[in-house]
Amino acid sequence: MNKRYTLMLAIFVYLSCAKPSPDQSEIKILKDAYRSGHLAVVMSILKEIQDKRSFVGEEEVLFAKTLFYQGNWKEFFSFWDSVQNKTPEIVLLYFKAVLISKEPVPVSTNDEFKLVELLPVSPEACLLYLKFTKDKNKIHEKKLFLAQSKQFQTHLDRLHLELGEKR
Repeated sequence: MNKRYTLMLAIFVYLSCAKPSPDQSEIKILKDAYRSGHLAVVMSILKEIQDKRSFVGEEEVLFAKTLFYQGNWKEFFSFWDSVQNKTPEIVLLYFKAVLISKEPVPVSTNDEFKLVELLPVSPEACLLYLKFTKDKNKIHEKKLFLAQSKQFQTHLDRLHLELGEKR
């Protein structure tokens, strides 16, 4: 157990003393700490980075994911408002947060459009959109989503065929 804390302290000191612009080794260390479940450590390091400079893309996604998995909804939604480049991963996290948090969050039409843009390529986006608009769905939209699900299944079947797996 002491080795873990020593490792996290070493990571924290290393990143604290590192130069202001990130390099791939710093981001790799952050990702490894995130994957091993050290969200508090990752969050403290990212907040320190945020105080010094703007995040690069990977750091921004890691910050959003850490806020999301910590359930820090107010800060997550505040961060969402400040993000300029809303990647598909961050958009999906945002709508998951809107659905599972108890915070009253007004979703702009622009934000909803970002989710709609992901519908053709993401089954997860389809599910989130259906849950988000569950009271507003029309019969025509449901037929489109059923057709979309068949298309996703066709792609999965082709993938299994290419991989040589039988279902």
